[in-house]
Amino acid sequence: MLSDPARAEVAFVGILPAAGMGSRLRSLRCPKELLPVAFFVDPLTGVVRPMLAAEHSLCAIREAGVHKCVIVISDRKSEIIRYFGDGLDVGLSIAYVNQPEPLGLALAIDAAHEWVADSCVCLALPDTLFMPRDAVARIKQALLDNDADLVLGVFPTAEPQKLGPVRIGDDGRVVEVLEKPSVTDLYNTWGVAVWSPRFTELLRSQSASLQNLSIGHVFNEAVKRGFNVRAVYFQSGSYTDLGTGASLAAVVVSSQAAENERRQHLFPVLDT
Repeated sequence: MLSDPARAEVAFVGILPAAGMGSRLRSLRCPKELLPVAFFVDPLTGVVRPMLAAEHSLCAIREAGVHKCVIVISDRKSEIIRYFGDGLDVGLSIAYVNQPEPLGLALAIDAAHEWVADSCVCLALPDTLFMPRDAVARIKQALLDNDADLVLGVFPTAEPQKLGPVRIGDDGRVVEVLEKPSVTDLYNTWGVAVWSPRFTELLRSQSASLQNLSIGHVFNEAVKRGFNVRAVYFQSGSYTDLGTGASLAAVVVSSQAAENERRQHLFPVLDT
């Protein structure tokens, strides 16, 4: 376990991979990462403003004590640069890496290699919603406490065949990471991850064979190679992939119901 001074010297950088085509939302004419998925009252101004999909993940990275983040984008998503700029509005220092062609999640993350090679990495996806919001902070702490190479934040799900279920041992070590299995007895999925430079180098060494593959394949390769791979399971948490119209609709309906409940509490309807 790292001593307190050693922990203080560990540098973390966030990665937000946003270079995908959004093929499941083909009719959408703007990056799905910029869709509003909730609304909140700004504590500084008192103004109600939207929370964008990517903003949820960026704020979770910032709240984990990470100050720098690399967003990987494609030529089609320059709007993301215009919206987030240098990151001042979300409390981060943001840099951008261009990946001209969508080659899969693993290679999108590897595109940031030169920016993160000597640092630990916090990964959150820009088109997901997860709870608890401090999940990134908690797996970051688990990485330090266990001198781990990789820690996955794992959430319950009813649709593991569409995501990346994780088999976890009784000691919290990861036994297996699956990728959209047709059949599984697991009802969970990884949703966020943190790792050390050792895993970053494994990813780089595998890059020649990773086109159109998910980062979950490399997670499982790390397990096979005997890396110290851990998981934090958020049993009461939730995870939503916003990549389909149905999931977006469910989030909007849920957000509207919560807003209606808030308004009802503030302005109760009086019986007449």
